[in-house]
Amino acid sequence: MQENNDLNYNFDIDQIMQTIRQEIKEKNLDHVILDFEEIPFQQEIRHTDSNPFQIDSLQQSMEYLSIRSQIDPYKQPIEGNFLVKFVKKVLRKLMKFYMMPIITEQNALNLHTANAVRQTNQYILSRTESDQINLAEFFSRMDTLELKQSADRQEIQALRSQVRALTAENEQLRRRLS
Repeated sequence: MQENNDLNYNFDIDQIMQTIRQEIKEKNLDHVILDFEEIPFQQEIRHTDSNPFQIDSLQQSMEYLSIRSQIDPYKQPIEGNFLVKFVKKVLRKLMKFYMMPIITEQNALNLHTANAVRQTNQYILSRTESDQINLAEFFSRMDTLELKQSADRQEIQALRSQVRALTAENEQLRRRLS
């Protein structure tokens, strides 16, 4: 009767190990344990120190921070048989006094960081809009000044022509008087 109450898991360890070895062979991995820094992963954001400011990168970071700003200490459900679940629950309870202040502090930092990035983004967008308005005014004023400059050049050219004509007329009058 004891046999009927026990959970019977029949695993073929040799088959599992063969599958793992085959995957290792296919992926050209060896048996050396990698350091954390050596584990390949795809970065979500490309960090380029040499490139100038990019608003898209700021907005991507802002979205990431907004979505992932809160850390849930019990994110992972407890899985396993009764004994494993019980031990994990006891361990969670025992570590709660230590982990919760750290998680609370990290959540506060994450929220303030997300808010700072959001405020920075809003400031940049408002400055960009303001700069575009100022730029439009600048171009309008520049066009006006260019037109005025062109009119002034024509007026100067006309005055120079008059001065030459008057100088020539003055020269003629002097010749007649002499």
